[in-house]
Amino acid sequence: MKHTAQEIIDQYGPAYFGQMGASISHDIKNCLAIINENAGLMSDHLMMAQKGVPPDIDRFSGIIRRIEKQIARADGILKSLNAFSHSMDKPEQQIDLDEAVGLVLGLGARIIANRGIKVNHTHAPDKLYVNGSLFFLLSLIWSILENITETLASNAILNIFSMEDENKQICLSFQCEQPFASNFDQQANSEALALLHAKLVLDDQYTKADLVFGR
Repeated sequence: MKHTAQEIIDQYGPAYFGQMGASISHDIKNCLAIINENAGLMSDHLMMAQKGVPPDIDRFSGIIRRIEKQIARADGILKSLNAFSHSMDKPEQQIDLDEAVGLVLGLGARIIANRGIKVNHTHAPDKLYVNGSLFFLLSLIWSILENITETLASNAILNIFSMEDENKQICLSFQCEQPFASNFDQQANSEALALLHAKLVLDDQYTKADLVFGR
C-alpha cells in the first residue's frame, strides 16, 4: 500500500521530532547549567571585591570565556532546531546534501556521543544537491545512522562520505570497519526512499551502506 507524504509524516514524524526535541532540550539545559555555575562564580568574585579583596583578572576572564562559549553553543543548537522545525515547510526543494548531513549530526550529536561512536563526515569536493522533502531526507539519514550505531561497539569510528559514484549518481556512503546491524527498518525506510527517488545498498559484510539518489 502506497502512502502519501502527509500520511508518512503523521506516522513517523512525531517520534522523530520527539527524539530530537528531547536531545536538544537536554543540550540546552546543559548550556544553562554551565552558565549558571559560572555566573555564581562571578558573583562570588564580585562579593570578594566589594570586601576589598583585589579581583583576580585571569580567573574573571576565564569565567567570561566559559559563559561566552556556552552562549555560542546554545545559539548553534537553537539554529539547528530552527532549521529542523522548518524542514516540513516545503514538500519539494533542492537540498544541499552535506548541509543536511551536518544538520542531522548536529541534532543527534548527544545520542551518538552517548553510544561512544565517533562520526567523521567528509564533504564532497563540489556541492551535491538532491531534490525532495528536507524532512524526509533528515529522517532517512537519521534512521540509517541509528541502525548502524546502535549495535556498534563503543569507540567505533563511522565514516560518512558524500560523493558521486561510478554511475555519476549522488551517493551518501556510511562506512565502518566493524559490521553493523542488518535489520534496517525496511517499512519506514522504503517509503522515504521512494519519495526521495533513492535506494539503500548494503554490502555483504554489513560494513558499508550506500544511500544512492536518482534510481
